[in-house]
Amino acid sequence: MDVEAAIRPLCGRMVEVCIEDLAGRDPVAPPRTFELLRVKLLPEGTHLQCYLNVTQFLSIPVFGDERTKLTLDGPSGTTFVSEDSHGQLRYTMFWKSS
Repeated sequence: MDVEAAIRPLCGRMVEVCIEDLAGRDPVAPPRTFELLRVKLLPEGTHLQCYLNVTQFLSIPVFGDERTKLTLDGPSGTTFVSEDSHGQLRYTMFWKSS
């Protein structure tokens, strides 16, 4: 899946981001909502940079298997999930249907 190309049309829309600690060591952080300005896949293809503004971005690991999933325009909206088993974190991005 070309995750950058799939998510690029969602730039300019508000997205809710949640990072979950799968190990249960840290408290669950509240979701954060921001406008996704742009996305950029690193040349190595290992991380997707999701820009909150011109200089700040969230770097999400991406994998070529079932750990990285994109559900486009499901019943409630579009969801991107990437689960980093090494870091024991799950990254979820959610766009409500417009």
